[in-house]
Amino acid sequence: MWPFKRKSGAKAQPSPAPMISFSQVDTTERFGDNLTLKPEDWIKTTPLNSIIPSPQSKGLPPIGASDDDVFTVASRLSSLRERMGIPSDGVYCPVCHIANVDLNKLRTPCPKCYRELLTFGWD
Repeated sequence: MWPFKRKSGAKAQPSPAPMISFSQVDTTERFGDNLTLKPEDWIKTTPLNSIIPSPQSKGLPPIGASDDDVFTVASRLSSLRERMGIPSDGVYCPVCHIANVDLNKLRTPCPKCYRELLTFGWD
């Protein structure tokens, strides 16, 4: 029935687990944290590298990375996320660990450290 012969002794090889990648370096405590926030409200975020095992293997900065290194990685990820144009995104500062729902604040200065605010996904 099958037009091809099986190779004798050939065994299926398990495929490697897919690498999880991220589009930002911080997260919030719960999904939906953004639903009750107003444009002037800021919420605390948590660095993903503090809760994800082997963060560097997933494209995140290592624990203890300098603020500049964290921002460089986060900015690169934000550029990718910005190209997707997700309307529910907000902004965040990966150095001060704060987020806001107002995407109009994108690339404006962080109210604490004055670095550019980056794209933040809430889900």
